[in-house]
Amino acid sequence: MSDIESRIADTMLAKLRERDPALGPDDLARPIADLDLDSLDLVELHQQLESELQVKGDLKETAGFAFLDDFTTYFVKLASRG
Repeated sequence: MSDIESRIADTMLAKLRERDPALGPDDLARPIADLDLDSLDLVELHQQLESELQVKGDLKETAGFAFLDDFTTYFVKLASRG
């Protein structure tokens, strides 16, 4: 796992654990609908990832993501552009 992927995973886990402290790394592969995250949670996650990686993403694009892995792929691409 790259440094960027690790930072993304840590940020996402922190967000998940706000809802349920028992959630762990394996839960990052679950569908968003199964994780009891609402649209505000997803906006906050998006903003936290932007802040962590110092990038600017498109909320309209991430709003349609079905899996947390989609956030990872999207933000790795943004952060890799420099």
